[in-house]
Formats: sequence, structure tokens, C-alpha cells
Amino acid sequence: MIDLWRARLRQHVQAQQKYLRLVFNDHFVLILLIIFGGALYVYSQIVKTLQPSWWLALCLAIIFTGLLSFGQLATLAEAPDQIFLLPKAEAFRQYLLKSRHYSLLLPGVLLTFASLAMWPLFAQLGKDPASATVTLLMAVWLFKDLDLWLQLLKRYQLLTQWHHQRLLLLAISGAAFFAGFYLHPAVTLLVALILDLVFRWQLRTILDQGRLNFMALIKLEDDRMGRVYRFYNLFTDVPGLANSVHRRRYLDGLLKLVKPRQATTWLSLYLRGFLRGGEYLGLYLRLLVIGAVIVAVLSPWWLALGFAILFLYMVGFQLLPFYYQYDEIVFTHLYPVAPDQKPAAFERLLTVLLLIEVATFTLVTLLRLQWLTAGAIFICGVVFVWGFTRWYARMRLKQHHVVV
Repeated sequence: MIDLWRARLRQHVQAQQKYLRLVFNDHFVLILLIIFGGALYVYSQIVKTLQPSWWLALCLAIIFTGLLSFGQLATLAEAPDQIFLLPKAEAFRQYLLKSRHYSLLLPGVLLTFASLAMWPLFAQLGKDPASATVTLLMAVWLFKDLDLWLQLLKRYQLLTQWHHQRLLLLAISGAAFFAGFYLHPAVTLLVALILDLVFRWQLRTILDQGRLNFMALIKLEDDRMGRVYRFYNLFTDVPGLANSVHRRRYLDGLLKLVKPRQATTWLSLYLRGFLRGGEYLGLYLRLLVIGAVIVAVLSPWWLALGFAILFLYMVGFQLLPFYYQYDEIVFTHLYPVAPDQKPAAFERLLTVLLLIEVATFTLVTLLRLQWLTAGAIFICGVVFVWGFTRWYARMRLKQHHVVV
């Protein structure tokens, strides 16, 4: 079973490298570096103003609880396993233990960086930064280790079914984080140690009494990989990826803004697909809200303007693959419309969405009476949208056609 895990892990890494090279291109890496640098600057300025308080402990507890929920158990299970590996279900436990160790790497790195980022804050709050940071780091690793054990148990049929066990763990860890940030991280570590020791004391008995549920194992892995490939699909085409579509009746009024005519065939299709699709609408709204919050809290006008332009680029860049959403549907190639209607319709939709983002960023700065910032974001944002849609987007889409 160890050899099977190694072979699958090697194939999995090779497949992910192909998509990661497309995701982390020069533009995206540059954006990440700018965001990282800006976040460090903002964080350094905020830390200097913070004082010990219960609301600060609550905010930090919410952040670390959210980070703790990041990272799913990657079993790399495949559909034929439920037939060919069923007789070896007991030996398959070694395979799952290897997968649990692998699944701890990425969230462990994220939690380590988050814990190290607390060093200057602990110093500002009057705690010993070295001991407090190390204690917090040990606590978050123990909580994540326990979280992955609970995810593993969801792949088993147990005599005693545990309902919402992961939600209960997150609630307990959130309370422990709150007490740790309000008092000392040693409290968080103590709670994590107690939970981990009690769980490991019962773990062997739980696994021996349970039976591996291959159907749940495969379904959960398919769901996990589906989320990964939907993320990749925001940057490039992923063959065979099924997109979920839901009618949102509360958005039907927006569809009436485009009158059903032959000249608006593609615009109507793009608008309907955007409003009823799951990934692009959710991506747009998330980046819009995050960008608005960041722009609203920044004081220097040039920094707020920089982040506004950055989020405009991120939204526009992430929406470009939506242009090819219907290329594999044969009926769209039979539309009796002019060939240039499709790029013109997509460009119009993209322009409207980016202008809505510009208006939102301008509005949140006006609410804070930052007149200079609002004017700069509005003027520069409109100019950026014009350049992005009329030049950059056309160039990127034309390059894609040349490659294809």
C-alpha cells in the first residue's frame, strides 16, 4: 500500500505542476508580491496602534479558526478502489496514514507563517514574543493534526456516528484561541494537548470497531479535487470539468436589462451564464467585497489607489477564461449571428462589471470623506478599465486563439 501511495502521489504532483505553471505566471506572481508587500506595510502600521482588549482577542481567534479550517484530507482515492481494494481494506489504513501526513504539509506551512506573523503583535501587547509564538505554533499544529484525524474518521463507518464533529472542534478551538490571545497562548496549547491526548487514547479502538467506507472515501476525494480544478479553471481550461448552474430568481430582473434580440444573443447568454453560474459570480463578489474593505481601511491615497487598481486587474484577469465558457457547446457555433458579436458582447459585460467595481471603491472612500482618494480611484479606475478591456483583454484573447 505504501508503494501505491507513492505512485499516486507522483502522478498527482505531475498533474498539479502542469496547472500550477499556468496559475503562477509572471502576472499573478507579481500581483502576489505586491499584495504581500502591501499587507506587510499595513500590518506593521496597524500593530503599532493595538492594545490588549477582548475584541482584539476575538478577531484573532476568528482569523486563526478560519485558517484552521483550511486544508482537506487528500487521499487521492479513485473509483476502482471500491472494487479492487475492498479485500485489502485493513491494509489500506497504512495508505490513509500516509495521505494524512501529506495533507498536513500545506496547511501546516500556512499556520506556521500565521503564527510567526504574531511575533511583533505579542511584543506590542507586552508578552514574551519568543515563548508566545512557539506556544501558539505548537497549539495550531496540534489542532490541525486533530482536524485531519476527524476528517479521516468521516471515511469510516463507525458504531457510534459522530455528527458535526469538525464543527465542534472548530468551536472549541475558537474558544481556546480567544482565551489564549486574551490571556496567554499557553491556555490554547493546554486545551489542544488535552483534546489530542484524549482523542489518541480512543483512536485505535474507534478505528478497530469501524469499517472503511469506500463510497464516502471516493466521493469526498472527488469533491475535493473538483474544488481544486474549479480554481484552476479560473486561469485555464480544465477538460471534463462540470460546472454547476443554479437559477437565482432574485437576479432575474437583471436579465431583463438585455432585450432579447438577435444583436444581443451573445450578451444575453454571457449575462445569464454569469448570474446563474457558481464560480465566476462568487469569485467576482468575493474579490469585490475584499477589495472594498481593503480600500476603505487604507489611509494613504496612493496606497488605496494602488490596491484599487490591483483588484480591478485581478477581477478582470480572472474573468477572461469566461470568454470560452461555451466553446464546447456545438449549438453556440450554429447561432446565425456575426462572428464579431461574441467578443463585443464579452467586452461589454467585462466593462460593466469592472465599472461597478470602480463605483464601489469610489463609494466606500466617499463614505469616509476621502475626497482625494475617491477622485483618484474614479478617474484612474475608468482609464484602467478602458485600457484593460480595449487593449489587454483583446490581446490576451487573441493570443489564446493563436495558441489553440
